[in-house]
Amino acid sequence: MNLFKTSFWAALSSVIKMLAGIVTSKIMAIYIGPAGIALLGNFNNIVGILTTFSNGAISSGITKYISQYESEEEKRSIVSHALKITLVCSVLLGVVVVALKDVLSKMTFGNTEYSNVFVILGVTVVFFGLNATITGVLNGYTYIKELILTGILGSILSMLLAYFITIRFGLFGALVNAIIAQIFIFAINVFFVNKLKLFNRQMLREKLDRLLLVDLLKFALMSIVSALVVPVSTLVIRKYVFDNFSGNEAGYVQGIWSISNTYLSVVTTTLSIYYLPTLSGIQDRAKLRAEIKNGYKFILPLAVLAGVMIFIFRDLIINILYTPEFLPMREYFTFQIIGDGLKIASWILAYLMVAKAMTRLFIVTEVIFSLTYVLFSVVFMNLFGSVGVTYGYALNYFLYLILMLFLFRKILLPNRKDTEFQ
Repeated sequence: MNLFKTSFWAALSSVIKMLAGIVTSKIMAIYIGPAGIALLGNFNNIVGILTTFSNGAISSGITKYISQYESEEEKRSIVSHALKITLVCSVLLGVVVVALKDVLSKMTFGNTEYSNVFVILGVTVVFFGLNATITGVLNGYTYIKELILTGILGSILSMLLAYFITIRFGLFGALVNAIIAQIFIFAINVFFVNKLKLFNRQMLREKLDRLLLVDLLKFALMSIVSALVVPVSTLVIRKYVFDNFSGNEAGYVQGIWSISNTYLSVVTTTLSIYYLPTLSGIQDRAKLRAEIKNGYKFILPLAVLAGVMIFIFRDLIINILYTPEFLPMREYFTFQIIGDGLKIASWILAYLMVAKAMTRLFIVTEVIFSLTYVLFSVVFMNLFGSVGVTYGYALNYFLYLILMLFLFRKILLPNRKDTEFQ
């Protein structure tokens, strides 16, 4: 599937997810308010971290090696290893989450009132791991339609669950909804797995290959670092807003982050389901350059156009997604959208680090720029108020883009020695 077709399916998925997200956000805004949305954001950060660990953080590795290997036997070996790693990691993680339910609740919400939510999460985390693994497998085999259809159905189911559970149980219902939706998504994934005949019991009996485990471990390290530093940085920033400004302002920050993530999902989906497997299979530098240029010609303008439209209709969007209580959030749009454009411009290049297993470089840049994001945000918040979060975000991705352009300048600029990518 080419870039245009992938982008079309990603756009279709994103539009449906966006509509479902509008309804879900409206429900959340009405029934749990800005402070509740901020706490839900904290919980979703924790869930994101645990989801990564639930399959050993190897999703990107699964996609890379399935797309890179040519023989079906090698592809099946990847799936076999992925299943074993997922089952072991998710069971161990589930036990840890249940055992530390009070600690996790205090860290996330500041009290133990919602400890039972972590019990539910620990019991069901195996579904998170299996879903992440199946997604990696579908992506590696380039079953794009199935992958996107799962996302669409998952969004619709999550929306319906949010309606019934949040209205009745408030914040507790919103938290539980973030968990049990994964069970329904797993059922959808099982349907496609059986239809495409991607798994069988024999896979669990295959012997482990140490070299393959080492290769997957490289991606695990990258994913673990990303899963830790990115959500933790947002947790720190959100807590800083809570402690130094107000719960409502923390809700505004979470709100602008949610809008940003929603409208950029079409771009990030295209990057993950097209660029990662495509770049993984390309060794020739000239072909890599062509793919990167296609990204800048097609994906970046799409992100910029979407950002401009979001900015123009920001008041309408706030009223549709949230409530009049969120109208002060309009001040946060300008530099958030500028940062979004810089983010996509840098990510088009940054995906090379994942596709080519540049483990050390990826980890170093993730850690450094997560730290600078927090630093810039705190500095600008002290100068300009909580809206300074968006100033720090824009500056951070501007510097990140400059670094990516420098690191991959040899790919962007043609030369006589264009050979295989090193």
